[in-house]
Amino acid sequence: MSALGILPVDGWGEKLLRAFVERLSRVLHGPTGCPSMTGRPSRIWIRTAGRIYDAPSLADLDQDGELELLIATEALEVFRSDGRRFLGFPFYAGAAFASRPALGDLNGDGRLEIVIGCDDDHVYALDARGQLLPGWPRRTGGDVYGRPAITDLDGDGRPEIVAGSDDGRVYVWRADGTLLRGWPRETRGFVSSSPAVCDLDQDGSPEIIVGSWDGHVHIWKPDGASLPGWPQPAGHFVWSSPAIADLDGDGALEVVAASDQICAWRPDGMPLPGWPQPLGSFAVASPALIDLDGDGSVEILAAADRLYAWRSNGEPLSGFPIDLGTFFWAGPEAEDLDQDGRLELLVGGWDGTLYALRGDGTLLGAFHLDSPIFAPPLLRRGRSGLEILLGAWSGNLYRLTPGDLQTMGPRSGERRGTEWCGFPLREPLALPEDTPVFVQVDRVPCPRAILSCQREGEAIAHPIPLMAHAGRWVALLPPLPAGAHGTIRGNRHPQGDPFMEPVRFRVRPCGRAMRRRWRRKILRR
Repeated sequence: MSALGILPVDGWGEKLLRAFVERLSRVLHGPTGCPSMTGRPSRIWIRTAGRIYDAPSLADLDQDGELELLIATEALEVFRSDGRRFLGFPFYAGAAFASRPALGDLNGDGRLEIVIGCDDDHVYALDARGQLLPGWPRRTGGDVYGRPAITDLDGDGRPEIVAGSDDGRVYVWRADGTLLRGWPRETRGFVSSSPAVCDLDQDGSPEIIVGSWDGHVHIWKPDGASLPGWPQPAGHFVWSSPAIADLDGDGALEVVAASDQICAWRPDGMPLPGWPQPLGSFAVASPALIDLDGDGSVEILAAADRLYAWRSNGEPLSGFPIDLGTFFWAGPEAEDLDQDGRLELLVGGWDGTLYALRGDGTLLGAFHLDSPIFAPPLLRRGRSGLEILLGAWSGNLYRLTPGDLQTMGPRSGERRGTEWCGFPLREPLALPEDTPVFVQVDRVPCPRAILSCQREGEAIAHPIPLMAHAGRWVALLPPLPAGAHGTIRGNRHPQGDPFMEPVRFRVRPCGRAMRRRWRRKILRR
């Protein structure tokens, strides 16, 4: 007998039951959902099909004056402004989507199309009804994690699509899916970075700027030629997207990138005085360029093992860095939360807590989610004021207001975030199929140490950076198919000596229900 004696708990029965409970919840308790066990509303607005790795995108797909919400999970999901599903979605591909959706008018019909990268090695282009555009998808040789860029590179008035891939290449396609001449371009490492596109050298044509796991930042002209002075070394893998701004007020743009340090360069590749600045851990999040103190110049913020902030000359901002006892996968967003004319920061931690901080680094408030946070918050102005949309690794999308950010005690005081770090890296290591898993390493000799995951029969090992979280070092293993087996090794740096004995692993088959149990097990740790 199933739950309620009527519906099976899996498949359609689960979906119908969930829809009924959520509808009843809205009737009884309003749009914010059922009260939690503590008496506070849960603030879960939308339950998606899988993990949320990046912020949603907003776009008016049907031109009705209301912005739809596009979320990348196990599928590309689209919701109306009231939380109802948008017709034609979700869109499923061969694997999960970790890339934030990009939007642009690709075919000149006056409507927005959607471009998104997928873990199945493809880039997809869809219309507003969820239908593939002619010539798409386009295959690369690796996963596509970064958000594609849509811009007119060759000056013909029609947009091109730029995307990096874990095959180490950066691709440029025309709207019809054909490659632009001179592309793709090679790097010697994965390209997880979202491309930045701007006219860096002020010659009237845009440049394409990406970071690579080869430890460099690369810049190319529209024809694929490297910009003089580039690529430049960044010290370690560059996972995140470079940020572009005029840092020193000279009218020229500078490039800022994160690895295990923050680097800043002039357009000719020369380092800006005062840079690089070291971090205590490898950084996944892109640097944020914000005038935090209102002095008219941009500060550089970085989120890693702590939250860092510097002036453009490399001088640390007063009150920073801030140690909140967690790793930050996503970077901060800035907004005047309390309407006092000064910016506050919002940043989500791996402990499942959204932190609000004043510009001097003091804690203003926090909200505790049900699982780790990988995505930055999305801020939007609704009819009732400022809304904070934030996705959790559980797949729940939260809708918050500044009033939901409860005042916190001292940094060592109230901490109700998710107690979570990962599984110990020791044999026997049995992994569930098609599931990203975090592992914990007890002792790491230096911040630049890495793991490498090599499947039996493959010549190339998959490098995995280590990140500092709650006094431990953790790493994200890629999802692998059932039956895969191999070895995980640890090295002092990408070409360094080993610091641990190899650990053998094996991937076991499991159904959807078992993967859900693994997810709950991970979140309870």
